[in-house]
Amino acid sequence: MDRYAVSEMRCMACGERQPVAAACRACATPMARYVCGICHLYDDEPGKDIYHCPFCNVCRRGRGLGVDFFHCMNCNACMSLSLFSSHKCREKCIEGNCPVCHESLFDSSQPIKELPCGHFMHSTCFSTYSRYNYTCPLCCKSVGDMSVYFQMLDSLLAAERLPPEYAGRMQQVLCNDCGKMGFAPFHFVYHSCPHCRSYNTRVL
Repeated sequence: MDRYAVSEMRCMACGERQPVAAACRACATPMARYVCGICHLYDDEPGKDIYHCPFCNVCRRGRGLGVDFFHCMNCNACMSLSLFSSHKCREKCIEGNCPVCHESLFDSSQPIKELPCGHFMHSTCFSTYSRYNYTCPLCCKSVGDMSVYFQMLDSLLAAERLPPEYAGRMQQVLCNDCGKMGFAPFHFVYHSCPHCRSYNTRVL
C-alpha cells in the first residue's frame, strides 16, 4: 500500500475512525512505540531504532542523523558515520539495486556496505558474497586488502617450476585494481600486475 496516501486510521482499542495520528483522539491509546507522521509508519518492535531522514524522505533503521548516520547530498543516501572520513561520492549510487540480491538499496531496511571502489551492497549480501569472491561484481576491483593473499601467491609461484617450453614467455595483462596494462610471466592461472603487484588481473 501507499503509506503516504493514507489519511485515516481506526483505533483497534475503541474502534474510533479518525485522521492519522500518534494516539487515538477518543481513548488516547498510543498507536505504536515509533510513529512517523510523514511516512505514516507505525512500529512497535522493542529495541529497534528508527529515524526519519528529511532528505531521503523515508524512515530508516538507526538512531538518527548526526548520531550514527549522516546524509550525503551528492549520493542522496544515508551512510553510517563510520564511513564519514573514507566515503567516496557517487551521484545517486544508492538508487540502484544490490548487485547480489538485486533488491532496491534505497528502500532497504537492511544495513548497506560501501566497498572501497565506491559501489554498494547489503551488508548481509557482502558477508555471503565475500566468502567465495574477492572482487566487486560491478567493476571487478578488489573488495578489501588482499596483500596477504597476494604475498602467498608470490611464494607459491616462486616455488613452482613450469615446463621448460614456457620459460621466459610473457603475457600482456590488464590490472582490475590499478587499471594499467603490462607484461607478466606466463602462468596457467596467476598473473601479477607489474605495477601494483595485484593478482586481480586478466589476460589480454
